[in-house]
Amino acid sequence: MKTTAIILGGGRGTRLGFTVPKQFARLGGRPLFDYSVEKFSALKVDQIVAVLVEDYKNYYQPHPAIAITAPAGESRQQSVLNGLAACPNDTDLVVIHDSARPFFPLRALEEGLKLLGENRYDGLALAIPSTDTLVEIEAGRVVDFPDRSKIYRMQTPQLFRFQSIREAYERLRGREFTDDLSLAWAAGLRCGLLEGSQLNFKITTETDWLLAESLLNSGGLELV
Repeated sequence: MKTTAIILGGGRGTRLGFTVPKQFARLGGRPLFDYSVEKFSALKVDQIVAVLVEDYKNYYQPHPAIAITAPAGESRQQSVLNGLAACPNDTDLVVIHDSARPFFPLRALEEGLKLLGENRYDGLALAIPSTDTLVEIEAGRVVDFPDRSKIYRMQTPQLFRFQSIREAYERLRGREFTDDLSLAWAAGLRCGLLEGSQLNFKITTETDWLLAESLLNSGGLELV
């Protein structure tokens, strides 16, 4: 089965204060975006589609493993739609990933692609259990303490049967979702979770960036 990886790089990273979009800033001497490209290359996907800001050539020379580029949209969902439209027609499985998460575990993706290939699910996502006590409030007052044993924190990559997620995106166009698996579930697809990693955090703040640099400098982080 042919697998295409879509890597999203449409943000501007303004919260980090960089002069270039966050995904093109250099982490450990190379663009943040390239960590995801190299991981998917190690996974031996058939194609990599990079969804990039319109003026990316001012900041970034695409990694040689990138086969196709697509323009970023005004929203994450539009960027995903553009990436799906750019996938080769013979794609069977697709992996959608945010480039701000450079340290995702490959073993979970290998397991997920196997499960999708066996047609046991339509969509899967990496996730980790919530370890903190959760509290629900209304108007500043505590109203409930949800059972944290049933709560997981979603991550990317998220993996799908290609035709299923493409049709789901088209069918729910105009509705807003925070990630791809929530859209797939709303469309009635068979969804499940894969074991994520605490190291698979999203680089959003300066603290996140410093933590990523520290992990790289420690030499104990497996990148591929």
